[in-house]
Amino acid sequence: MSKEHLFISVILFAAINQLRAQDTTRVIKTSTKHITEYELDRGLGYTSLDTSLNRNEIFHAGYKKHIIFQDLGNIGSAMRPLLFNAERSIGFQYGFNPFESYFINPQQTKFFNNKSPYTDLFYTQGSNELIFLQAKHAQNILPRWNMGLDFQRITSQGFLLRQITGMYNYQFFTHYQSKEKRYALLAHATWNRGVNEENGGNQNDSAFEELTGQNKKVVVKLSKAQTRFKTRDAYIKQYYKFGKGRFIKDGEDSIYTFEPSFQLSHRIHTHEESFIFENNGTTDSALLPNRYYDTTSTTYDSAYFGRLSNTIELTWMSNIKTDSSRWLFRTGINYELINASQIVFTRFHYNIGVEGSIEKVSVKNNQVLHGIDAQYITQGYNSGDYKLHAFYTIQNKWFCLTPMVTMQQYRPDYTLQLFKSNQFIWNNTYQAVSFAKLAARMQTNIFRNNFSLTFNRHLLNNFVYVNEKALPQQESSNIQITTVELSKTFQLWKFFFEHQLIFQQSSSNNVRVPEFGGSVRYYFQSRLFKVMTFQLGFDAFYNSSYFGNAYNPASRLFYIQNTTRIGNYPVIDPFLCAEIKRAIIFFKFEHANQDLFNNGFYYTPSYPVSLSSFRMGVRWRMYN
Repeated sequence: MSKEHLFISVILFAAINQLRAQDTTRVIKTSTKHITEYELDRGLGYTSLDTSLNRNEIFHAGYKKHIIFQDLGNIGSAMRPLLFNAERSIGFQYGFNPFESYFINPQQTKFFNNKSPYTDLFYTQGSNELIFLQAKHAQNILPRWNMGLDFQRITSQGFLLRQITGMYNYQFFTHYQSKEKRYALLAHATWNRGVNEENGGNQNDSAFEELTGQNKKVVVKLSKAQTRFKTRDAYIKQYYKFGKGRFIKDGEDSIYTFEPSFQLSHRIHTHEESFIFENNGTTDSALLPNRYYDTTSTTYDSAYFGRLSNTIELTWMSNIKTDSSRWLFRTGINYELINASQIVFTRFHYNIGVEGSIEKVSVKNNQVLHGIDAQYITQGYNSGDYKLHAFYTIQNKWFCLTPMVTMQQYRPDYTLQLFKSNQFIWNNTYQAVSFAKLAARMQTNIFRNNFSLTFNRHLLNNFVYVNEKALPQQESSNIQITTVELSKTFQLWKFFFEHQLIFQQSSSNNVRVPEFGGSVRYYFQSRLFKVMTFQLGFDAFYNSSYFGNAYNPASRLFYIQNTTRIGNYPVIDPFLCAEIKRAIIFFKFEHANQDLFNNGFYYTPSYPVSLSSFRMGVRWRMYN
């Protein structure tokens, strides 16, 4: 039995057990809740399960997470978001991973606390052998010990020659809390792996644009190339809490509460990622310019990165005030050991960093109100790197306004400084990148359909980009980039008009972003026969015309090109989505407008958008 079949069998067995235990004749208030490490660190509470019907038909990670993005024309292919953001985690950064948006992200793991088992099954299939499967199961082994697993499978043949993608993603997670709430543990293990065919794009875009319908297949640049990738994470974090426990009266009952004053935490995190690019067929001098180590027609390049991180944190917590808020003062120290390997070398590095923060959190509203966070690398490869972030929340019954400022200095990605392969060799000594961001976010609180507005002003110095020769280069002048995001829904009777709009402007020709982009979701929603809620409408995604970056599979980098403008083309997906009790079924026709406006449509130069196709899917959530 394959691993995929084994995981599906486990999930289905859990679902069957959940069905047997569930009483469908009664309406039970949802008790399934989850929490993240961010909330655990701050003593915040659990978040209720989101059971919304909205956007379930949008399963592609690009549309779901980024709205505007570049990919290679098939789900699971290399991708990068187009909403600019230079902010990053402090510490060692190996390089850009174009498949990361599809991965199960360990930093976003949700830990559950549910008296009854919780299962979430999501399955989509469609033409050209598309399979998209997500499965989650979590249940309490003991009253205070929860375990669960996530599984994801993505595969698609694609519409063009040599476009097959395949990916498996797994995660096991657990969370435990002692009876007196003085000790807590969270842990997870995550695997992401996949293999993609690389075709290098169309040899002739004009030949593609002369065709129509499903027959738009043309000769591609690479005939026998592929990329294999893999990441592995293991993470354990323990909390030791010091404070006073006491019993309080709740009617005739006595309830035990524990209010910590100090919290000591320790985490260990191991991370590995590896990439292999292999070409056994035709070559293209623009994509594969040289063969430095292997002079035959076969190209085999590998890259590996591993990191072991140890962090100790101490947090002091004030007593909860009458307004249900408290102050947190946190300090910590981190040590990371790094192994970076490419085809002809293996190098070891280390980092030692310190960090601290002051925050005010609202326990009642489960949110952070204002704070300042500082991180600094004192020794090692990234010595001198720092990050400072401060924010303040102003909130009343009308709106919530949060101004923010971020200042950061970081060493450029390792693979932008040092890269050795059969196709590319460079050894750069770039200066540290300086970055500042002034931002503000406003959200209304009083309307039936509230709106949010986010403004970001990015100021960059020594920014590293990838030039027209697909080689890294450091920008000598300062760069200013402005981004504005607006989210607003209008309602007229049973008609809903959802908007997510993006505006961007860059002062540098070396940082290219579409000036305008976004998505709209227009639909009619109603109930039918008192047992079903349905939505009938369409999704549309768009970004304005610009010289979008090209893609090189050998270096896994998007790079500047000056010959082809892309964009100024909407992708329209009509859909029908229906919810019956806890099951959601949807039908959609992706890219229904193909050939209506023009026959050339690209997210990345020479990589056409997926052709029109029918998809159907089901999501089934079982919970109490």
